[in-house]
Amino acid sequence: MKIENPLFGLLSNNNSDTYNLLVQSFLFVVKHGTPKDDELEELGDEIVEKWKKLGRRLDVSDAKLHEINQAHDQLSEKGYHMLKHWKQEKGPAATYQALCDALKHKFVQRQDLAVQFCYINGNYALQIVLNGSEMVSVIDSISSVSGLEP
Repeated sequence: MKIENPLFGLLSNNNSDTYNLLVQSFLFVVKHGTPKDDELEELGDEIVEKWKKLGRRLDVSDAKLHEINQAHDQLSEKGYHMLKHWKQEKGPAATYQALCDALKHKFVQRQDLAVQFCYINGNYALQIVLNGSEMVSVIDSISSVSGLEP
């Protein structure tokens, strides 16, 4: 018995609304739990100039941001120590969801990093977001995982 996959009907329009719906619905599932220190260190390397703006969105105090700024020379270290402080200070509330929301905030605007660090299969999803022409292969991948046929 062949099961009809509704995703394939969406492809016929091939427009950005369809693409965004596909990506949001099937690729962007936020991880549960708290980010690991290795992930925070890697994110610190990526966030560089926006580390303070991200810190404010994560409710790190201006006094702590100033302290971190004075204690470290490299932007990547500032970002990492800010993120580590956030995790220690917030405990179980320092979730991937909170980090994702902060990265996507209008003052930070690093949706790419939200995808890379906060979503399940983030690196794969990021590849797809950056290369919309791979939409068909995404559908094929989803189909093979779900067992649905085009």
